[in-house]
Amino acid sequence: MRHKKDTVNALKFELKREENLFSLLSDLKSGKYEISRHICFIVKDPSPREIFASDFRDRIVHHLLCNEIQKMFENNFIECSYANIKGKGVHKAVRKLKFHLARGGRNRQRLYFLKMDVKGFFRNVDRGILWTIVENKILKILAEEEWKNEVLLLAKKIIHHDPTSNYIFKGPKYTKNLIPKEKSLLLGDKNKGLPIGNLTSQFFANVYLNELDHFVKDELGFYRYIRYVDDFIILDEDKERLKKVVEEINCFLEKNLRLCLCKDKTILQPIETGIDFLGYYIKPTHTLVRRKVVKRFKKRLYECRRNEDGLLASGDIPMIQSYLGHLGHANSYNLRKKLLG
Repeated sequence: MRHKKDTVNALKFELKREENLFSLLSDLKSGKYEISRHICFIVKDPSPREIFASDFRDRIVHHLLCNEIQKMFENNFIECSYANIKGKGVHKAVRKLKFHLARGGRNRQRLYFLKMDVKGFFRNVDRGILWTIVENKILKILAEEEWKNEVLLLAKKIIHHDPTSNYIFKGPKYTKNLIPKEKSLLLGDKNKGLPIGNLTSQFFANVYLNELDHFVKDELGFYRYIRYVDDFIILDEDKERLKKVVEEINCFLEKNLRLCLCKDKTILQPIETGIDFLGYYIKPTHTLVRRKVVKRFKKRLYECRRNEDGLLASGDIPMIQSYLGHLGHANSYNLRKKLLG
């Protein structure tokens, strides 16, 4: 129910909670469970994204599945994967990167960073490959468990489900045109893609790219490596080695995961130039907030509602606190003082 208490689907389910839960349990036990209609809408901020939101009933199933299998997969995740994992997140990833930059290269050598991005990641996840990875892991860990077939059936149904087969679109129709063709589930290969907005999609994204993590760390031997969803950074003293590794990583992605790097976003520079990562601009000596983040914050501040006394409406306080929390992880005292003035 967290963050969903005011939605229509959540309220409908809550009205007959016990009856609905037993009905859902019965469907799961008998294998009759079917995924309900999705709601599709476009989010424009900070960049246009196509969201397929699951029905509240399906959200319960997503949490159920993740609660059962998350640990067995996370035990094999590397330490440097920071997205959608309890106890990690954006700011821990940024702190780790700041730690590497502050230490610099071995024997005071100049340190370089290689920043890469997977092209249209969520749209291009191959469901067949993902299912093979998930199936093999579950069969290995739950080999002796009687309920492994129930877990496999549910995981397969969620992974292979095409949300575009049953959905309703909400919002202005022109917003559909904001999404590039290579990032839209509504266009292209129906056997590829995970819907943004589902808990399972976030979890399976980590499972899928865990293959890349182990390739970079175990086979290529880079220990200064940080990944957050499909953005990842490698640090090393050897610039030529970093140049060569781009093609190796791209070949691995194409051969094993049917993905490719976004070459326009591949950056190789010395760390002194600064790294644009997760809403911050990070240098060895200090950290700044990205201009786009500041610009969005200013816009939101101007849009804030005020009561008769000129005070901010209580509904806008959490938004302001969230931005201030983000700014607080950078060297931004004067910026925060100016904005709040």
